[in-house]
Amino acid sequence: MASDSGDIFSAVLILVIPVLLTVPLRVLWSWWIGNEPEHLHYRERFTSVIDSGFPIKNFRQELDRTARQYDIDLERQTRIETDMLHPLDMRHFLLVPSLVVWPILSIPAGFVFLPLLPVTRFFEYVLIEKKVLLLVLRIVKKATGWDVVWIDRPGDPTRPPEPVIAAIHRLPITVLLGVFAYLIVSYLSVSFNLIAAITVGVYVILVAAISIIRAATSGSLVFMDARNRRMIPADSFVEQLIGPWVGVGLFFLLSRQIALSSTIRTGTLSDPSYFAMTVVLVLYIATLIGISLELSFFRTRGRVVESAFEEQVENQMEPDEYRFIRHLGTYQLVDSENQNAE
Repeated sequence: MASDSGDIFSAVLILVIPVLLTVPLRVLWSWWIGNEPEHLHYRERFTSVIDSGFPIKNFRQELDRTARQYDIDLERQTRIETDMLHPLDMRHFLLVPSLVVWPILSIPAGFVFLPLLPVTRFFEYVLIEKKVLLLVLRIVKKATGWDVVWIDRPGDPTRPPEPVIAAIHRLPITVLLGVFAYLIVSYLSVSFNLIAAITVGVYVILVAAISIIRAATSGSLVFMDARNRRMIPADSFVEQLIGPWVGVGLFFLLSRQIALSSTIRTGTLSDPSYFAMTVVLVLYIATLIGISLELSFFRTRGRVVESAFEEQVENQMEPDEYRFIRHLGTYQLVDSENQNAE
């Protein structure tokens, strides 16, 4: 009994180490983004712009003038703006240590990544080219009674976001799906090699499908829930569907697996410490896969998928286009066509 308690404590300690590493990483990240007084002043000015709801490009000259006033170079200015538009939390900092061990883990990550590309292309064909995702959107709209509209996202098309921050911002779902798949498959009473093979298969399918859906819904598509007086960006709706599974569900699975390792498995994985180490390895390998997917798909095909899906929505559903702005302390949902006409 004492031995089991010691093994569980060791396993928990192994899992806590990546969490503890997020503290110094947050400090370093804050320094890299900019935490000097002049940087904070610029953040305040940029906050007032994005809170207004008006397009950032309308204020670009003023923002650039403010940056020059505080002696902030373009690179730092872009980092500050991207960090505010795509903020990172603890989930993101959990993944950063994988960049240190990438030379070791890049080989297994590569074996998983190679089949991921054709599977992603297959789901693009099914969901986008065959308009299955559009059909799903119609079903959601009919089932919920929500309206579908266009509302511009914060951002400036003339000033692309800092690529590293934008890439890291999208990683957690992709990575945590890998851990989730591993925790589910590890319940099977089979060899570790077979568990790894099944995990790879499940993970590739999940990530490929989710990547296409997230790319397609990352634009201006928004659900309008008039009954509850709320607006739900399409990508946030997807995150809300996945979140409980890779959030609370992940915590439940992990805690149960650690506590019952010796009773639900045999072999090396029955040792809680060893199992905890494999979970951390899966976390970091999935991070490298997510980074590779970001470089190979989201930066090359992501915008194509988004544009194709939005064109389908526009042609089939003809959503109205609005701007959500704040003027003199009052929030307004303004029809973009009428505003442009004026």
